[in-house]
Amino acid sequence: MFSLIVTTIGRTSELGTLFRSLRDQNYQDFEVIVADQNKDGRLENYLKTIDPGFPLKRVESSGGASRGRNDGLAAASGDIFGFPDDDCAFPPTLLRDVAAFFEQRPEFGYLSGRSFADDGHDSVSRHAKTASEIRRETVHAQCIEFAIFIRRSALGPTRFDESMGPGSALGFHCDEGPDLFLQLAARGIRGYYDPAFAVWHPRPVSRYDAKEIDRTFRYGCGNGYFYRKHGYSSSCFARQMIRTCCGVLLSLLMLKPRKAELYMARLRGRWKGWNAPIPAQASAPRLLGTEGTGQ
Repeated sequence: MFSLIVTTIGRTSELGTLFRSLRDQNYQDFEVIVADQNKDGRLENYLKTIDPGFPLKRVESSGGASRGRNDGLAAASGDIFGFPDDDCAFPPTLLRDVAAFFEQRPEFGYLSGRSFADDGHDSVSRHAKTASEIRRETVHAQCIEFAIFIRRSALGPTRFDESMGPGSALGFHCDEGPDLFLQLAARGIRGYYDPAFAVWHPRPVSRYDAKEIDRTFRYGCGNGYFYRKHGYSSSCFARQMIRTCCGVLLSLLMLKPRKAELYMARLRGRWKGWNAPIPAQASAPRLLGTEGTGQ
């Protein structure tokens, strides 16, 4: 059975798209656990007005996406965990296909897919085009959190780092998925990426406003923190910074100052995250492999 854990805040009816896609699955052995981080009762009231058509639990949570997923895991009954966003949708055969993968490939403890938008192309990130085992040097191109599936037996005691991910108190607002993968890898758990396992998600629209610039800064903080936490070399991190600097310069040459400001926010965020102290319990062992993650 699948346990699908959805962390949500500030949304109610938007979950309808996800719920409809789950009702349409041709594999119905699953439960949904909603980690509700609203403090005004809006989601609780909304859920009372609908019949989802599948087992649904609501758990109270707070403190960001990673805390919500961990709170949901504590209430989960399934053998396979997934973490859909509250505004995504699963294609009708996805759960059946994922279940078949885990049955046919017992050597892998977790599976990762890609995002796609209405036009069929990547929606949230640039994903690897070919299927392969997940590795340290390519993990960013092989991970988007709402397309992750993990066996209970593989996850074991490992959990999302609650200092990372959207809404975290420390401001490291991304890379909680790649971080989880490298935690699992450090325990010898193997994972596989295949773009055939795709989840629909609306493509974000860039407005280059203050809200997006702040979000980009916080995501940059998470990215820099990830590189430092997992022992990537200074030269690897420098390459990421140089690429971002090139984005700044190119945007200025194209007379797009707001876009340049966005790249600058990412640059500042990465630097802050890279220089942030790493708690002793969060430090990760150095893994063998080629440096660089393709981000």
